[in-house]
Amino acid sequence: MHTVLHIEESEFFCNIVKNTLVQGNYSYISADNFNEAYKILQDSDIDIIITSLYAKGGSIENFLKDINYSSKKDIPIFVVTSNAIDETKKKLLNLGVTDYILKKDLNEQIIQRIDSIFQSDKYMEDLREAKIAIIDDSSFDSLIEKDLFKKYNINNVDSYKSSKDLLNSNKKYDIYLVDIILENEFGQNLIRDIRKANLKASIIAVTSLDNPKTLASILNSGADDFITKPINEQLFISKLKSNIKTYALNKQVKNIFKEMKK
Repeated sequence: MHTVLHIEESEFFCNIVKNTLVQGNYSYISADNFNEAYKILQDSDIDIIITSLYAKGGSIENFLKDINYSSKKDIPIFVVTSNAIDETKKKLLNLGVTDYILKKDLNEQIIQRIDSIFQSDKYMEDLREAKIAIIDDSSFDSLIEKDLFKKYNINNVDSYKSSKDLLNSNKKYDIYLVDIILENEFGQNLIRDIRKANLKASIIAVTSLDNPKTLASILNSGADDFITKPINEQLFISKLKSNIKTYALNKQVKNIFKEMKK
């Protein structure tokens, strides 16, 4: 059972959130104080935080900053608010808030938003199943990517230093991470070749280039997405989760056909 920490001074809204979560088979912990909430966070296994903009014992800004400097920094945080996003709320997004939930849609939105987080966890399972190829002539950059995969227990990964090495392997992959500037070749050409041979694959360009025209050209050549260097861990994993959806859909279709043949 997943556990939600709710920070809210109003007993009325605590009851709404608690009843909704309990019906959705989630464990519920509440606090009316940011300092108390932070202690709970350190002492308990919390999967998601839902918080009001205001509570006792400090400010939401300091609470978010404390989380960002702790081992709990990856926990999704939803802020409940009574009105639309303004400049202050935009700043909170930059401090790590995952999304906002409007009070008028509270019952409907809570389970929907939380379920979307755990659907993301399902994509992580698919990532661990998928076959992944890294094409990068930089041993240093390849090692960074491999270390990130190992950290998330994603082990079905092969690496190549050139398009020739990849093509000579005669292997097909579900996800390709293609460095754009390879020694004596342009990764964009490799992307075209991969796309011709493997229409169902997800192809992600990995590059330090930032010119919009160049990036648009890379996407037009057949890439589904791009990741910029230096690699940011959270964006790297989020992009992979987003792009594994093609693999997940193909797997679902295969399972449907298997069931139909029985």
